Amino acid sequence: MGGRRHAHAFDHHNMVGGPAASAVVQVRYRTEEGILSCYGLSAISVLQAEAANTYAPGCIYTRSLAAGTSVAYINVGASDAVANFEAITSS
Repeated sequence: MGGRRHAHAFDHHNMVGGPAASAVVQVRYRTEEGILSCYGLSAISVLQAEAANTYAPGCIYTRSLAAGTSVAYINVGASDAVANFEAITSS
């Protein structure tokens, strides 16, 4: 066995974080079917009030709360319906 001790395709110290959570929902991943992963400070009622087809079925929304805690929600709604988020974790 020879070669390098660590063979990373990139350097971790060069990674840049995304924007901090805010009242505006920050999108991580978007597909043709809608937003697939997002985060923010908004209550899920804000997300559910948006137009149909905004959030893809299975979309994960991570809501940041006070003191470094968060809650994750998943969209269990149909692809042509308004989002229907349900809590899946709490920390």
